[in-house]
Amino acid sequence: MLLQTLREQIVQIGLRMVEDGLAHGAQGNISALDVETGLIAITPSAYPYYLRKAEDICVIDLQRNLIEGKWKPTSEIALHTIFYQKRKDVRAVVHSHAPNSTVFGVIGEQIPAVLTEAAFYLTGSVPVAPYACPGSDEVAEVTYAAMGECGSAAVMAHHGLLTVGDNLEHAYETTLAAEMTARIVIMARSMGAKEIPLDPVEGAIFRIIREYGLATRTR
Repeated sequence: MLLQTLREQIVQIGLRMVEDGLAHGAQGNISALDVETGLIAITPSAYPYYLRKAEDICVIDLQRNLIEGKWKPTSEIALHTIFYQKRKDVRAVVHSHAPNSTVFGVIGEQIPAVLTEAAFYLTGSVPVAPYACPGSDEVAEVTYAAMGECGSAAVMAHHGLLTVGDNLEHAYETTLAAEMTARIVIMARSMGAKEIPLDPVEGAIFRIIREYGLATRTR
């Protein structure tokens, strides 16, 4: 079986997404790039997480051709391949329907970078990409543009959260960092906070850049 380890890891990340309340059923999608072969392991379309085994994960190439698998790949295939095609630092992509992050996609406001512990995973405030039809090339393009060449996360308007990393674990930890940040901001505002100072977190981000380098934060 091609890319067995990556396919097994994707199954586990999917189960964690469900356990963490970031998806249910077959919502969202996950992929990982094998640099040696140039092939991508990616979740199937409309097949529930709790039923998936390694062999249910599809293997495609960068041109979106199905190389191995018994199911059709996720309809959001373009959302994944665009990052592997355009960014050499990205080797994993996680798209979830994280509820708190999605709130910011509904109101069209970026998630402000307010938590120092999230600074290692988030490269700053999380931008919101303009709305585009799910599954389209357009949604892939606007999300890529919003995240940019060195970002690690973006919210898709009225859709969900997308994070990237140099491996599946790092991409998923970035998902958790964005979702926790969104939740804290919502809670702070529910207690009457109108403005939340960003200086401490911005300082932490710049410190990470100096000490570890940009590549460490966008792994």
